[in-house]
Amino acid sequence: MSAITPDQQNVLLDKILVERRSHRQFKPEFPPEEDIKGIIHAGLHAPFAAAAMGETENYFRESFVLKKGSKSLRAAASLIFEEVMATASNLERAMERDPELRTYARGFANRLAMIKKMGQVPGVGTAPYFIVVAERKGFPPI
Repeated sequence: MSAITPDQQNVLLDKILVERRSHRQFKPEFPPEEDIKGIIHAGLHAPFAAAAMGETENYFRESFVLKKGSKSLRAAASLIFEEVMATASNLERAMERDPELRTYARGFANRLAMIKKMGQVPGVGTAPYFIVVAERKGFPPI
């Protein structure tokens, strides 16, 4: 049992979440396999959309670890980029029809345009590993 009280744990978690930052610059070294397994194990304790749907026997999450430079990551990066471009096109068409959406979605549309100009999704293929956590498609989609 931990000597830290639940209130102290909440304060620590709040501090971690507030100080969290995303950086898309990665060291070229591949971390040990044990570290990757630890990250996946920690992720299994995170909330996920399927928990809000159906019964616990319907839960499904699968983790895929794709290594930088691998054939599977190159294929995934291409598919992810294509999906982002489709989303950008759909959003642009929707924004042309809906002025209110145009107001709210302009920042996101600009980020998608930046990704299109770059020709790749930032972070996909630049880290030593790319971890995908998948859930079963269902209703509503999650």
